[in-house]
Amino acid sequence: MNTTLSAVTRERLRRFMRIVRMAAVIGAGVGAVYGGAIAAPGVRALLVSLLISIPIGVIAALVTASCIAGIEIFLLPRASMRWLDALPFAAVFILKTLVYGAIAGVVFVGQPGQRLLGVVTVYSPRTALIAVCLTLVAVAVLVMMFQAAGLVGYRTFMALLLGKYRRPYAERRFFLFVDVVGSTAIAERLGALEAHRFLAAVFSAVAEPIELCRGEIHQYVGDEIVVTWVEADGVADARALRCFFAMRAALAADADRFVQRFGVQPELRAALHLGEVITGEVGQVRRAIVFHGDVMNTTGRLEQATREFGCLFIASAQALAPLGAPPEIRTRDLGALAMRGRVEPIHAFCVEQSDGS
Repeated sequence: MNTTLSAVTRERLRRFMRIVRMAAVIGAGVGAVYGGAIAAPGVRALLVSLLISIPIGVIAALVTASCIAGIEIFLLPRASMRWLDALPFAAVFILKTLVYGAIAGVVFVGQPGQRLLGVVTVYSPRTALIAVCLTLVAVAVLVMMFQAAGLVGYRTFMALLLGKYRRPYAERRFFLFVDVVGSTAIAERLGALEAHRFLAAVFSAVAEPIELCRGEIHQYVGDEIVVTWVEADGVADARALRCFFAMRAALAADADRFVQRFGVQPELRAALHLGEVITGEVGQVRRAIVFHGDVMNTTGRLEQATREFGCLFIASAQALAPLGAPPEIRTRDLGALAMRGRVEPIHAFCVEQSDGS
């Protein structure tokens, strides 16, 4: 357990540091613009102004971004903060803007950069009001970005923001299709509303293991989660293979809560495949990153085959080839499986942990 928590924390720290570094660059840019705007005529005066304003901008950005990113990445994911999920989007947006705006306001008034450099400034009421308004606008934009990233996924949001997939191109990806076992019967017993809450609880419980394995949640389809990795990310430490077992372990650790709340312990089945897809952005009103290729259909067919073979996890030979065989995982050869809609069969394996679970 400690190893898992440590790994999750390391992943969150990496994300935290990326945000802080980005904030430092932005702060330096803002400081440079401000320093250039207020500098007296002459190159020497400009250099002196920049040498003061740029560090001040960087320090203010670092302090503000560290506080806000720390709340978003380390505090809000805690179970004690789940009450925010029940609030409307607008309410969360306003609440976060006010809280983060207050943090930015405290940094502005406290002038940490100016105090370190010994150039504390006394602002006029008009200047302070303008600064507060600009700060709230900047914070509102930041909050909107965090909210959007939460809706589509951090990596997907960054890819959309940077225009990574504006021009479609071919890449090799792992796809892991994960299905909740017996969800139809569970839905009949619980009813539509409770079944939704059950699936939402399952998806929430497996979010950290997916994050730990650096997987990207491509989409939720009914009771199914589609997780993907570019080949290099999935091969590293056999993440694409270990992810399913990490998800099951997270559900097992939370089994008592599920039994008490829903009267059932959730179980998963999955299929893993690797192949080439065309990745790109589509849509006008709502943009999304999509993957086109036979890999998606084949992975879906393999996931259906788990029912036929009584195996909770099936992986294709193509997926296993670059991953190797971690010592805690064993495979059972299922041979060449005929897939509906495919001329060529797929060589597949049943994948289990060495204890048979």
